[in-house]
Amino acid sequence: MTVASAPGKLVLFGDYAVLQGAPSAATSLDVRARAQVDVTAGRDSVFIDLAGGKAYDFVVEPGSSLRWIGEQPVDRGALLAAVMDTCHDLAHLRGTIPGLRISINTDEFFTTSGATTVKLGLGSSAAALVALTGALVNALRIPLEQTSLINVCHAAHRRFQGGRGSGIDIAAAVLGQVVGVQLDKSQDYPKAQRLDWPDGLFMLPVWSGNSASTPELVTRFEAFQARSPDAFESHLRNLTRFARQADVAWRGGLVAEILSALVGYDNALASLDYEAGIGINTAAHDKLRGLTERHGAVYKTSGAGGGDFGIVLTDSVTVRDAVDAELSSAGFMVLRRRLNVAGLVIEGES
Repeated sequence: MTVASAPGKLVLFGDYAVLQGAPSAATSLDVRARAQVDVTAGRDSVFIDLAGGKAYDFVVEPGSSLRWIGEQPVDRGALLAAVMDTCHDLAHLRGTIPGLRISINTDEFFTTSGATTVKLGLGSSAAALVALTGALVNALRIPLEQTSLINVCHAAHRRFQGGRGSGIDIAAAVLGQVVGVQLDKSQDYPKAQRLDWPDGLFMLPVWSGNSASTPELVTRFEAFQARSPDAFESHLRNLTRFARQADVAWRGGLVAEILSALVGYDNALASLDYEAGIGINTAAHDKLRGLTERHGAVYKTSGAGGGDFGIVLTDSVTVRDAVDAELSSAGFMVLRRRLNVAGLVIEGES
């Protein structure tokens, strides 16, 4: 039995522009997906949907894709198929596959609001995919060094998402801590490396209160590119300029310059959103920005926006705590989980 876990992520800068090759960065946080893979006797395999409480049988014949026997799980089933098929293509998963018993747990990525269960936008599919891939290659004794693992997971995630994905959430889930990511468009793989967290920089993740659909928002971003290519390029140049400033400042540990670059990046995103009609900024984000800026801290949406999380950044513990108190008093959920945590971990083996 192999149990692996991988963390969620929050994007620090490079949102959207990373898809066009701009530098980006994300931090992992202590919200983890877990996957368990057991190698069993025989060739019958089963996927256990812990959320739905059902089991689904499948087979992987030599040289072919995963095939479900009978009923097929929808979302998690597509994730498992993407991992198995990509491992077959890229990770030397050849020949007869032994029987497998597989399960995935992403409970930590959900919260309860009244009688409703809501998914927190922290990269749950990427974390689950990385945990599953890590557990699978470990259980089957497939040797993959870290860069190859990132590439396999990135390819599987893009397969799962219909060809989309920058790799930033995959890199954060594999490497953990803070990662700098730039998409190598010539090879279609992310270049990723760990970065240090700057001394004297403090951050609060805050939930906007609403979930967002990243694919829907990215589709609007791409639609704007198609209908207004000149305006799109102008906005991308602006975003890339601030992303590069943030990247240089982060690598140099220059907190004041980081904060200045993130203000610029947030303003550039707002300008893009205003013209493109993507829906990045919502009324909740505008309110959070106003409450944050009253205290002299910086606020920006994190990732695709449209809801999900925003981040508060400051160089003062006093300011951080004051913003924390005000946002909590206003009814927003400040996520009190550790940032900058370990990436993929093999938690148990037998």
